Amino acid sequence: MVPHITITIARQMGCGGAFVGQEIARRLQLKYFDREVLRLAADSLGVEEAAVAASTERVSSFWERLFGGLMVLPPDSHYTPPPVRLFTDEELFEKQVEVLKLLAPKTDCVIVGYGAAFVLPRHSRMVNLYFHAPAKFRIRRLMEIYSLSTPQEARELIEQSDAKRQEYFERMTDRDWTCADNYHLCIDTSIYPLEELADRLVKFVERKLSLTR
Repeated sequence: MVPHITITIARQMGCGGAFVGQEIARRLQLKYFDREVLRLAADSLGVEEAAVAASTERVSSFWERLFGGLMVLPPDSHYTPPPVRLFTDEELFEKQVEVLKLLAPKTDCVIVGYGAAFVLPRHSRMVNLYFHAPAKFRIRRLMEIYSLSTPQEARELIEQSDAKRQEYFERMTDRDWTCADNYHLCIDTSIYPLEELADRLVKFVERKLSLTR
């Protein structure tokens, strides 16, 4: 039985990985998996999707800044403690792997994040990509996406994200998520406009898959 096409994308924060992944999926008419993995993992754990999103691809408290932690309360506000986590980092990772292993074999798809290149079985119709970009490009993009007021704020988010993802994937997979050996192609997303990059990557994927026929 011929396996379904599986394109995995690992990416640094702010380099346009989700956008390019969506464009590749649209051009090749593939299913796009990102938030759906969160939703299914949350449903299985019996928690809100936001709680899972705040804990994904990092070791327990970076993402809260993007999911509400940036809000500043007035001095006279009462302190409300954060909700108690009902799952460990390992339990969440295992649940996301379980979801990926259910979804990927059923349809041709693009998967952004979740260490998919590490946790899914390798096969002839799998293409693993890694996206990175210089800090200047990522800072500018984050400032636009999240309406951040200063480059320093964006830089701090990037530095924290890179460190947390590195730590997270080393702990969960015993692999270096930035190592080129893990991927078929590593690319600096600042080289081309993102839509043009998506076009070029579609050709790369088509070439890679043609060699396996």
